[in-house]
Amino acid sequence: MWWPSALRRYSRYVAALAVFLLVALFVLSPSARSHLDRLRRDFMAQSLVRKARSEVERSRPDLARAARLAGWATELSPQSLPVLRGAAGVFLQARAWDRAAKTLLALGGLTGHLDTYRLGMCYLYLGEEKAGVLLLENHVSTQRSLHATGRLGDFQLAAVLNDVGYVYADTGVRLREALALTQEAVRRVPLNGNLLDSLGWAYFRLGQYEQAAFYLERALRQSREPSADILYHAGVVHARQGRLLLGRHELQRALALRAEFPEAEAELRRMHWQLPRPEPV
Repeated sequence: MWWPSALRRYSRYVAALAVFLLVALFVLSPSARSHLDRLRRDFMAQSLVRKARSEVERSRPDLARAARLAGWATELSPQSLPVLRGAAGVFLQARAWDRAAKTLLALGGLTGHLDTYRLGMCYLYLGEEKAGVLLLENHVSTQRSLHATGRLGDFQLAAVLNDVGYVYADTGVRLREALALTQEAVRRVPLNGNLLDSLGWAYFRLGQYEQAAFYLERALRQSREPSADILYHAGVVHARQGRLLLGRHELQRALALRAEFPEAEAELRRMHWQLPRPEPV
C-alpha cells in the first residue's frame, strides 16, 4: 500500500507546520499568552493547596508549613475561586487569622457573598471585637430565619449556635451569650460530643468549673475519638479543680494528637510546680 509510506514521508512536515502554527499563535496573540500563563499559575497554585490540605490533615500537622503553602498559592493565583476557597480553609485550620480574613474578603469580592461566620470568627481572634460580633450576630439572625421557614433543620441550627457560642467563649467575649447559645445547642441535640464540649468550655470561661467538668466529661464519653481540643479543655478544667495528674494526662493526650499546641504546652508548664511529688518506690 502506498499511503503508509506517504504518511511517513509527510508526517514530519505536518508536525513542523503544527508547531509553527502554535508558535505563531503564541507570539502573535498576547491574550493567548496571558491565558496559558494563567492556566499554568492555577495548576501550580492548586497543587500547593492540595499539599497544604494534606499537611493539616496529618495526625501531627506542621501548621506553619501548611499556612506557607497556602500563602504561596494565593500569591500565584489571587483570582482563582478554587484556590482561594482551599487556602481559606487551610488558614483557618492553621489559625492564621489575618491571612484567613484577607482571603475570605477576597472571596467575597469575587463572588458577591460574604462568609459572615468565618470572617466574624477571624475578627474576634484578631481582637476586633466590634466587627466580629456584628458579623456573628447577623449570621445567627439569618440562620434563625431560615430555621423558622423550614429551610434549616434542628441539627443544622444547633451547629450554628454551637459554633458561634464556642467562638465567643474561646475568645472571651459575650460570655453570657456564649453560655446561652451553647445551652440551646445542647437542648436541641443532647448527645453530641462537640456541642457538649462547647458548653463545658463556656462554663469554664465563666469560672464555673464543676459544671464545666460535668459537660466536658460527657463530651469525652460521647466522642469515640476525642479531638485535641476536647482533651485540652478537659485537661485545663481538671487542673483548675486540683486534679493535676488527670489534667496532665489529658493535656499529654492532646499534644499527642497535635504537634503544635502552644496552649496545651503552656498549661503543662503552669502545672509543673503544682504536681504532687511521686511516691518513693
